[in-house]
Amino acid sequence: MKPITTIFCMAAMTWLAPGNVYACSCHLASARADAPQATVVFKGVVTEETIDPVDKAAYRAVFRPTAAYKGDQTAAITVHTRGDQGSCGVRFAKGSEHMVFAFQSGNQLHTSMCSTWPISEGRASNTAEVESYFNQRK
Repeated sequence: MKPITTIFCMAAMTWLAPGNVYACSCHLASARADAPQATVVFKGVVTEETIDPVDKAAYRAVFRPTAAYKGDQTAAITVHTRGDQGSCGVRFAKGSEHMVFAFQSGNQLHTSMCSTWPISEGRASNTAEVESYFNQRK
């Protein structure tokens, strides 16, 4: 009886499993590897995050830059990202500070979990690498 139960369970799991599963796979941005392609690189505080009015599966975050490393820096920078981690999207909490590598796509700047990180002790070496890279180029 056990083999029939096992076969039934395996068939049910296959039938119930989702058709497509997506996962984000990337390396965290580094200044040396990613700064040349980035449109802007900055450290900034999130002042607002909202659902993108054009693409409801995406978000847009507004940052107040605290350090500008590359690109045109204004008082506010709007960056777009996918809404889910499976497509490498990242959510931003209001008031949090992040290092951001953003890339131009059409008339928007885009980032992902692969090209941004929160400013924290856990990411201090990543942040130091960016600051060192750009300080050497001054």
